[in-house]
Amino acid sequence: MNGQIKKYIYIIATICVVVLAVKVFIKILPGLIIAGAIVYGIMKIRSFLRSRKENENLSNSEFKSEHNDQDSFENASDSYTNGDIIDVDYEEIDKDK
Repeated sequence: MNGQIKKYIYIIATICVVVLAVKVFIKILPGLIIAGAIVYGIMKIRSFLRSRKENENLSNSEFKSEHNDQDSFENASDSYTNGDIIDVDYEEIDKDK
């Protein structure tokens, strides 16, 4: 019988610890959700500001490199196509007007 009483005491103690842990977690959960939302918002704002700053720096450096490089205007028309260029002639359909 001594083994049975020990077994029931362990089961009751385990249930009490689990219930206590759940109660503490439920009381802390709203604070964790609010803290997580605040941290998420701060991280999003920081990443937005960083990307905006990098885009400004990138556009400024591209602008400067285009105007400093003399070959950029000569090679610009050839660099947009990967295949053959097809020449198309257009004719007017309404010749009466």
